Amino acid sequence: MIAHFYQNVILKNPKAIFLLLIITILSFGYYSKNFRLDASSETLLIEGDPDLAYLKEVSERYGSKEFLILTYTPNEGMVTESSINNLLSLKYKIQSLDWVHSVITLLDIPLLNNSNAPLQERLESFKTLKDEDVDRNRGFKEILNSPVFRNFVISEDGKTSGIIVNIKPSKKLEDIENKSKEEVELIKDQIKKQNHQNILEIRQVIQSYGDVGKIYLGGIPMIADDMMTFIKSDIIVFGLGVLLFIIATLWFVFRNLLWIVVPISSCLFSVIIMIGLLGLLGWKVTVISSNFIALMLILTMAMNIHMSTRFLQLKKDFPLKNNFEIISLTTSKMFWPILYTVLTTIFCFLIFNF
Repeated sequence: MIAHFYQNVILKNPKAIFLLLIITILSFGYYSKNFRLDASSETLLIEGDPDLAYLKEVSERYGSKEFLILTYTPNEGMVTESSINNLLSLKYKIQSLDWVHSVITLLDIPLLNNSNAPLQERLESFKTLKDEDVDRNRGFKEILNSPVFRNFVISEDGKTSGIIVNIKPSKKLEDIENKSKEEVELIKDQIKKQNHQNILEIRQVIQSYGDVGKIYLGGIPMIADDMMTFIKSDIIVFGLGVLLFIIATLWFVFRNLLWIVVPISSCLFSVIIMIGLLGLLGWKVTVISSNFIALMLILTMAMNIHMSTRFLQLKKDFPLKNNFEIISLTTSKMFWPILYTVLTTIFCFLIFNF
């Protein structure tokens, strides 16, 4: 029944089918503008991860700001005059950025055992390492031996300290519950662009302080931004790489421009339709599914090569038959094997994902 429909409807009306194909491609191509990438923490962690659930519970109960983390390993000792001045300068430089709410460093930790004054007096006017009248070596040992700050603000060996950069909350998210889905997605896209710009700015600051020690950037906003950059790069690099490899393979096998253009067109049409379908449905591509374009090109090209080689084989075996008859015979022989290939591929991916 399917073969009969194909021969009597599709093959006998090539112009109408070609026009319908063009309309379909243009329609899905239009919705490809809604194609989105997603590198949020939910996509980076396993569903039901206990640590993520605990983080959400704490955030809902006590509230929290988004933050970045820097590690600072000075070339000299941690409490030398130059290292403290460099750290203080770095703090003020970062804090001057418009999107930064506050910066917490080793120099902001209160020192309670740095003097012999009564405890109440020490609490009311506590000292920090940046104060000039402080025994810095004694204060540093206090922080290093503290169970609260060790391996949190200062490493266990005392050579690396952490810097917490709290990010100002976005005002656009305050009334997000009253926004439509399209408005919410637009706001999230704007926040992602702003986050990308923030990461670039703080990395420029870090680069300017590269001669005073080793400084590394971390934190969920940075990871999400880098993941987004990696995903976009993977889609472009692997997609173009596979496409060029396919073109070279087709030329090596067929040595005919027609048998390069037709299979490549089929592959590109399928990719455009899939991207448009994802945009239409609002499904986002994650780190796991980011290479779907390369995978689609490979699978679609395999089917096109099977169809092309069978067509050329039948045309050679039956030289008296016209193209319509050869195409009908080719599709009747290849329809079920290709359908089984598609179904088994879908089934295997479903099993793998679940």
